[in-house]
Amino acid sequence: MDEKQEMRGCLTLRVSDREGRTLYERPHKNRIVTSGRMLVAHLFGGVESGASPTQVTHMAIGTNGTAPADGDQALRAQRGDRKEIGEVSYEEFPEGGVTRVRARLTAEFDFDEANGNDPLRESGVFNAAEDGVMYNRVVFDPVTKTEAFKLTLIWDIVF
Repeated sequence: MDEKQEMRGCLTLRVSDREGRTLYERPHKNRIVTSGRMLVAHLFGGVESGASPTQVTHMAIGTNGTAPADGDQALRAQRGDRKEIGEVSYEEFPEGGVTRVRARLTAEFDFDEANGNDPLRESGVFNAAEDGVMYNRVVFDPVTKTEAFKLTLIWDIVF
C-alpha cells in the first residue's frame, strides 16, 4: 500500500453576538507554508543544531488580502496581539483506506479585541506570542470587527 501524507487545513470563522447566537460561520481553506512544513518536520525528526522547535500556541488576524504563498513567514498586516489558542482537540477518522487525525485549534477574539475600520482579511497559526514560526496562512472574505460581536477562529488541520 502506498500512502500519501498530505497535510491540509481549514479555518472556520464564527461571528457571535453577546447572547451567544452565531451570526455568521464560514469555512476557508488555508495554505500550509514552507516554514510550517519545516516546523512539522523538525518536531518529528529533530534539528541538527540550535533550539528545538515548539508546538503551535497562538493565532493572529490581519487586514491584508494578498493570496498566501509558500514563502510567507508572517501575516502581512497583523492587527493587535496574537491570541493564545484556548482549546485543542484531536479526532481520528477514516479516509481513503487509512485513519487520518484531525487537530482542531480554537481561539476567540472577544468583543473588545481586534476592532477597527479596516476589515480583517487574513489569519495564521504561530508557535509563539511574538516572532516564532508561522505554520499556515489563510485569506478570507472581509469581516469588519466591532464591539458588537466576538470572532472565533476554529482551525482544523488534517494529518
